[in-house]
Amino acid sequence: MTDRWQYRLITLCSRLICRLSYERVLAVGKWLGPFVLNRLAKPKRRALAQLESGLGLSRAEADALLQRHFEHLGMTALEILYTPRLVAEREQLARYVTIDHPERLQAALDEGHGVVGLTAHIGNWEWLGAGLALYGFPTTTIAKRQPNDQVTRILNEYRQLAGLDVFHSGGSDIIGAARAMKRKKILGFLTDKDGDTDGVPVMFLGRLSSAVEGPAVFARRFQAPIVPLFIRRRDDGIGHVICVGEPYHYTDTGDVRADTDREMQKMTTIMEDFIRQYPTQWLWIQRRWWTAPEDIRRAADWQGDGHEAD
Repeated sequence: MTDRWQYRLITLCSRLICRLSYERVLAVGKWLGPFVLNRLAKPKRRALAQLESGLGLSRAEADALLQRHFEHLGMTALEILYTPRLVAEREQLARYVTIDHPERLQAALDEGHGVVGLTAHIGNWEWLGAGLALYGFPTTTIAKRQPNDQVTRILNEYRQLAGLDVFHSGGSDIIGAARAMKRKKILGFLTDKDGDTDGVPVMFLGRLSSAVEGPAVFARRFQAPIVPLFIRRRDDGIGHVICVGEPYHYTDTGDVRADTDREMQKMTTIMEDFIRQYPTQWLWIQRRWWTAPEDIRRAADWQGDGHEAD
């Protein structure tokens, strides 16, 4: 019964938000984000610490940037609930989302091996997948289940409403993701997640961290081009731009472990460069450095190959 009411409450909020103008939704979200998130002590402390270490900011500088980040998150949260309106007004899609270099993505698809989409929790990442699908690109994503099943349910309904195929990390869904690649689709990977103790050691924002290896594994297995796909909020704050990077390919030397480590570091560096360009839009409250460097099983060998960690 509790789950049913949670779902109904979220959908009711979504319906009410969809009655507002887009500008009003953004204004409410910009106020709501700091109002709520400044009251969550642990995520705020984590974000401040990560901003200071990742960008070399003072506490005052980190707090000023964090307030702008909270505004962005508030707008993003309400935009996600606004997704039914985004889909319903697809003839006005450019008002909400545009793509800067669609020809790059199309060229990668034309190779016929599927596409590994390299992305991160930056901008409105839910509208990244939705925008690509609504523009007609065959898009799928590997998503993590949320702690609240009803939030997962809502997100998946809205993803599918936009035409996005969804697979969940772990279990049999990975087989479906592999089949999507065989059907020459874009498979999006949120590459900024912590990879746990079995992850790939990478330097990210000046610190050794663990990265998930999925993007490199799929790129190698399917000989698929890797395309950086990030979304950022426009400079005036209204709407988003999907930024399509230059496609490139996994370099296979025959040493799977070394190749995977190298490719994941390359992907991480690409992601880091984008975050540094738009620092208020990356998800600083996430536990990106959850796995301690000494617990990353491959870290010792990785450093022995000539890398250095703080």
